[in-house]
Amino acid sequence: MRFWQFLWDRINYIAVYVAFAALSLVVVHLDLMLTGASLQVVNLLYIFLLGLVGLVVYLWWEYQRIVPFYRHLAGLTGREPIAQLALLPVPQTAEGELLAEAWSRMYGRLSGELAAERERGQRNVSLVTQWAHHMKTPVAVIDLLLQRADTEEWPEEARALAAGVAEENQRLQHSLQMLLNTVRLQDFAQDFRAERLDLLALVREVINDEKRAFIARRVYPQVVAEDEGDRPWLVESDAKWLRLVLEQVVSNALKYASRPPEADEQGRVLFRLRREGGDVVLEIADNGVGIPPEDLGRVFDPFFTGLNGRAFPQATGMGLYLAREVCSQLGHGISLDSAPGEGTTVRLRFAAPQTLFAGLRDSLTANVTEP
Repeated sequence: MRFWQFLWDRINYIAVYVAFAALSLVVVHLDLMLTGASLQVVNLLYIFLLGLVGLVVYLWWEYQRIVPFYRHLAGLTGREPIAQLALLPVPQTAEGELLAEAWSRMYGRLSGELAAERERGQRNVSLVTQWAHHMKTPVAVIDLLLQRADTEEWPEEARALAAGVAEENQRLQHSLQMLLNTVRLQDFAQDFRAERLDLLALVREVINDEKRAFIARRVYPQVVAEDEGDRPWLVESDAKWLRLVLEQVVSNALKYASRPPEADEQGRVLFRLRREGGDVVLEIADNGVGIPPEDLGRVFDPFFTGLNGRAFPQATGMGLYLAREVCSQLGHGISLDSAPGEGTTVRLRFAAPQTLFAGLRDSLTANVTEP
């Protein structure tokens, strides 16, 4: 609150005071004239100005007395911790006390409702987590039974049915794992371990794990490392979470680049590693259906499937959202380019690994002066 705002809020009181003071001086002047006495107009104006000065001094003192309370309220941005909202300066007026009391009651109610909502949320998360863990057991058993089953002697129709069950079971397993990873993101710091990884080796591991999906969907993976030397592609990350990012991106690429058996063209997913300065960039490009321009701005939003979601009912809209959230936690960059009919390219950027001497080198470089 500025001083002029303070004065404007009290303009009625100031106007009444000025009018009363002027009326009083007029009455005094008329009374003196009726009694035959006289008083110079200059003296009347002097008395009037002294009253105004006293009024201004009082208003300034009153402003300094109450302004800390209202300035604190005006300075709240809504991004403060909730506990900090309860800390109000001591009000100096009855109106301020009423406001502080109402504020305290509302804060108490908000804190209680928030605590209850957090408790309900934790119970729901615990329930969903337990359910997902229990569901993983029968899914794993189904997968194991399908692997052990000798389908060579089965009729063609039975083999096709078993293959369909295996594919749907794998999709269910993927969905359960996505659910668990979404829950774990809430406590990311409790499940994080930074280490130096060979990105190229991790990419090949993910491709090998998804080889059945590549074969089933008739998609051909290709890995290209654009480096003249034999330097390893080292990045600083968490192996488990980075694998999750790669799996989500690869899952999307397989989904949209898949080809039916009668198609002439084979689907492709290109994994390209390159260096930009000290950063490592991994591009995962597919030749799938691509993403319409109007959907590009929302592909990282949770549960957003866009126009492609209508053509691919298995889309959940959570893959890229999880990838972005994990990359944000890990400090990696992620971006996406796409065009309808041309495919999609997802770029992951990893900052240059820091060494023990990196800070010392930068400091020495900054302190070097030209002779």
